[in-house]
Amino acid sequence: MRRLAVALVLAAAALTGCATGEWVYEKPGLTPAKLDHDMVSCRKEAFDPRAITLPGVKRVDRPAFNRCMERKGYSARTAAPP
Repeated sequence: MRRLAVALVLAAAALTGCATGEWVYEKPGLTPAKLDHDMVSCRKEAFDPRAITLPGVKRVDRPAFNRCMERKGYSARTAAPP
């Protein structure tokens, strides 16, 4: 049973790592403080208590978060891999 639990946690971690990319939010005249403020606001709005995440990863409904940021005038896109 313990091996199964470990295998499930590792599989979830691998899938989470593959499924999440780095998001970039752009807006003309943006300051780092304003970006932080807007991201905190949208994280609260898009909080999903049912989401299963790794420890330290916020439980956020990404599409809802992106819609919130776009309503605030940001363009959302995933960053190109290095």
